[in-house]
Amino acid sequence: MTEKKKTISDNSLVKQAYIASGIALLSLGAGTAVNSNNVKADTLNTQNTNSTTVANTTKIDTSQSSVNNSESQNNNSQTNSNTLQLSKRNVQVNNATTNTQNVTTNTENNNTSLQGQTIQNDVSTNSSAAAHNATLDSGVVKNDNNISYDYNLTNAPASVTNFVNQVGSAATKVADEYGVYASVMMAQAGLESAWGQSSLSRNAHNLFGVKYKGTGNYVVMPTLEYYGGAYHTVNARFQKYDSYYDSLVGYAQLIKNNFYLSTKANSSTYQQAANNLRNGKWGSYATDPGYANKLINLINLYGFQNFDKVQSSGQEKYINGHWYLYKNNQKQTGFQYLSSGNKIAYYNQWGQMLYGQQQINGHWYYFDPLSGAMQTGLKYISDQKKNVYYNTQGQMVYGQQQINGHWYLFDRYSGAMLTGFQNLSNYGQNKIVYYNKSGQMSYGQQAINGHWYLFDRYSGAMLTGFQNLAPYGQDKIAYYNKYGQMLYNQQQINGHWYLFDKYSGAMLTGFQNLSGYGQNKTVYYDKNGQMLYGQQQVNGNWYLFDQYSGAMLTGFQNLSRYGQNKTVYYDRNGQMLYGQQQINGHWYLFDKYSGAMLTGFQNLSGYGQNKTVYYDKYGQMLYGQQQINGNWYLFDQYSGAMLTGFQNLSRYGQNKTVYYNKYGQMLYGQQQINGNWYLFDQYNGAMLTGFQNLTRYGQNKTVYYDKNGQMLYGQQAINGHWYLFNKYNGAMLTGFQNLADYGQDKVVYYDKNGQMLYGKQSINNHSYLFDTVSGALIDK
Repeated sequence: MTEKKKTISDNSLVKQAYIASGIALLSLGAGTAVNSNNVKADTLNTQNTNSTTVANTTKIDTSQSSVNNSESQNNNSQTNSNTLQLSKRNVQVNNATTNTQNVTTNTENNNTSLQGQTIQNDVSTNSSAAAHNATLDSGVVKNDNNISYDYNLTNAPASVTNFVNQVGSAATKVADEYGVYASVMMAQAGLESAWGQSSLSRNAHNLFGVKYKGTGNYVVMPTLEYYGGAYHTVNARFQKYDSYYDSLVGYAQLIKNNFYLSTKANSSTYQQAANNLRNGKWGSYATDPGYANKLINLINLYGFQNFDKVQSSGQEKYINGHWYLYKNNQKQTGFQYLSSGNKIAYYNQWGQMLYGQQQINGHWYYFDPLSGAMQTGLKYISDQKKNVYYNTQGQMVYGQQQINGHWYLFDRYSGAMLTGFQNLSNYGQNKIVYYNKSGQMSYGQQAINGHWYLFDRYSGAMLTGFQNLAPYGQDKIAYYNKYGQMLYNQQQINGHWYLFDKYSGAMLTGFQNLSGYGQNKTVYYDKNGQMLYGQQQVNGNWYLFDQYSGAMLTGFQNLSRYGQNKTVYYDRNGQMLYGQQQINGHWYLFDKYSGAMLTGFQNLSGYGQNKTVYYDKYGQMLYGQQQINGNWYLFDQYSGAMLTGFQNLSRYGQNKTVYYNKYGQMLYGQQQINGNWYLFDQYNGAMLTGFQNLTRYGQNKTVYYDKNGQMLYGQQAINGHWYLFNKYNGAMLTGFQNLADYGQDKVVYYDKNGQMLYGKQSINNHSYLFDTVSGALIDK
């Protein structure tokens, strides 16, 4: 029997079974992730002291019990709303991110006078984006006020305090949502994650050592597993959460489903909840018999029990026709989340709940007229006959907005949803688009008021000019005028005549009889739809038709009178020729695209031959030596190919070797070729060998070129004599020379002719003795 692997970091078989069950922990969070870095919630600036009161409307939230104006009845109608104040200080309760608009800008400038209008009827009723109450789960609260827990931890080191600051709000919210004890959850999270300092919690927000469930993201970390009778360190996959909130939700789900005796519904105290962890559906949460006491001790030590009480700190009161929210006997102002109604409301500077449209800190919001719940989504304002949209933060939006996969346009001043043709230049995009009666941007072909229009399938921009409709499901090219309307019949566009089918608007090409369009003639339209004159390409061949009579022409033809500065050739069938052609014993080259006769240097690689040739002013290929623009070139006597490199001209009637560079030009003077220096006669280009004085070539030195024409360096034996040439510049050296730099440990002497001397020599009235074999200086 194969022994099962056991991960030492998991406390029990129960927990392993939970992990193996693949519960979708990430899906449980509903997107309301706590930011593990304790950053502030973003964007709504709702400082209570600056809240602006727009209207003191007296409305009663019908979700509450009936009350009258007497103070005693008001007190009796107080509702424990489990209110959480959105303060500035602690952890973020929502990580929802506002979608950023990203529209492709159509840079074509479409000049049109088409204008749209405001949608005055209610289109919100049947919309999937209809307005609804904003909740924390929808990512509405985006302000500097976060949930406030003003509890001073007792006896808590910095590591515990920092951990509580990161997970406290999330733990309280999850505990409220799932009916578990926040104190027990925080103690377990701290105990199992080393107060958020474990690698797994820091890198993956995984507070409870949950193994990878097969979906979502994961991290690979070393862990101990037991198999084969021993513990082994292995790299295992652990679940990676987007936030600590998601990890806490997974824990709460586990407690609720498998350790329900530890929920608030079945445990009257956190002590009882901790002890009931022994009695799960599949056994104990942890094998450690002292696990519950450890949790209880941590809760008592740091005062975690206070987090179990936070939800009862807020109360709603109805006083003199207004709803107020109290916490610790203090009126609350600004945006507040009421968990009892699962809504966000706003209280003005006097603490009164507001209703209807309200302008707060420069933004328009809408609060339900009955419940005061902040609304998000599409809303019809009947008294203004306009549809507006409130984003996930509750703020009215303006300009272009993408909602449920559709683009809408809201007036930049009033926020009213717009319809019809709209020029978006005022909204930062150079294009005209069309919004249908539901306010959604239209794409593709659209029939509007008896005309066909085309809107870009990606950006929605109204298109004009020639458009290929293949991407829009039709195999045709049509034309749209400056107003975006499809055209039909004969049309003169930019100086050319085109023909568009009188029924479908499709551009026609080829031979066309115009009798059906009011003219008794047949014309020809090229592949671009333009009526042609003179030269015509028919079935892949170019023809030349007289500009007056249309007669087909043959032979060499200069097309200057047809608007083209070129000479072409038409064979006896009237077809224009291309490429290399042998005509009357001479080779010519005609451009493979235009058919123009080419002259001068031409590389024939594009014509199937790996060579460069030269055609004279008559278009005929040249051979042999040719002087062109002051330079000498050599062309093969048979193929006409331009030759380069070293060439012996004996077969061309000259007894010399010359060199042609990569451009085919003969070189003169000193030239460095492939790392070697050569010398070519300054007049005839002939390669020179042997001793050469370079004075006439601008250098005061004598050098030596071997039989291959290459300059020599260092010691060289030439015609029975030793010479020394500078190892850098090749200059012949004379006089005393130390050959250490040339690999020999000796001093020698070279006479004025550069030849090494031997034996007894008188130099400058001094007597020297040189070895008779090596030439080395022996004695002075």
